[in-house]
Amino acid sequence: MKGPALVPSAPTPQRIAHGDVLIVPSPSGLPTQHLISSAIGANSLFVAQQWLQPGEKVLLHTHPVEESITFLSGTGEATLGAQIVEIGAGTSLYIPAGAVHGFRCTAGTLHVLFTFPIAEFAETTLVEETLADD
Repeated sequence: MKGPALVPSAPTPQRIAHGDVLIVPSPSGLPTQHLISSAIGANSLFVAQQWLQPGEKVLLHTHPVEESITFLSGTGEATLGAQIVEIGAGTSLYIPAGAVHGFRCTAGTLHVLFTFPIAEFAETTLVEETLADD
């Protein structure tokens, strides 16, 4: 006779106090907070934030999944494949899986919120290897 089937427990709603979340370096070496991930029970969502100061940049890279990037403050420019676009507060970017992208801060603190449709920081393949100035 078989016992009852084990049903995985569903994640529970949570409040995340950003001040309680560790700041860790991103693949580009920038301060990053992983706000929502498998660490809190998420199954298919990753949300993080990071901050760039003038002159700092996220190196050109790709991910095997889609990404959304929203800029909450500061200004800068983003590279989307061969295109360069202005970014800043009130701007979001949609990055398809495999698309080369990166961005840099030109003024103020560029506060960035980004998401992946998986519960971890997506695998990152750097296309640009150094942080040398342009």
